[in-house]
Amino acid sequence: MSNVVLTLGGVPFQDMEVPEKISFGGKQRVAVQNLIGGGRVVSALGIDDGKISFSGIFSGSDAVSRAQLLDAARALGASIPLLWDSFFYTVVIEGFTAEYRKTNLIPFSITCVVVNDPLASLAALTAPIANLIGNDLSVASALSGQAGFSLGGLSASSVAGFASVQGMLGAAIGAGGSALGAGVSTLSGAADAQAGVVAMNAIGGASSQLAALSAMNGYVNRAASNLISEL
Repeated sequence: MSNVVLTLGGVPFQDMEVPEKISFGGKQRVAVQNLIGGGRVVSALGIDDGKISFSGIFSGSDAVSRAQLLDAARALGASIPLLWDSFFYTVVIEGFTAEYRKTNLIPFSITCVVVNDPLASLAALTAPIANLIGNDLSVASALSGQAGFSLGGLSASSVAGFASVQGMLGAAIGAGGSALGAGVSTLSGAADAQAGVVAMNAIGGASSQLAALSAMNGYVNRAASNLISEL
């Protein structure tokens, strides 16, 4: 990497001072929901940049001054630019250690915490809301069988479509509540054990459906809110 231009906070690294390797990357924060009966829904919550670290040896007549500048930036906790090749970050120096051997020979090690990754931030502008909407609709659709209600044909970008589905879900929840109430009334007036068992089965089915409908309604409502906020 000796032919790569590397600067940190305006401090240049020259020739063989440029490290052989620079560690970078990170994680994507995710929320995993395991569904009843198998399968899962994974929601991407955003980037979690890892630390950028490298080491090398300052050399030349200004080796001491450059080492002191970076140590001062570490002490100040200042946000400074880090650039090399096609990479660009804003970072804070979390750790800087140096070993004075000679005026023109100072080995060093640097660890930086990423404050901002402009390239990743630019990509995030076009994706996260759409991902959240899609993930919520995926979870809601997974409940369709239990709820007896299909989201088929619903467009993730149609406000009118969401409004229509929300209205139908509200009606289905109301009907499910009425069915549950009817089952309870039937059970309380059951003439014998067989009628009681039938009523209990009806109550169980209505309760399961109502729970699924209510869960679907929550995910659909959140997806609709996210869509409206994006417009």
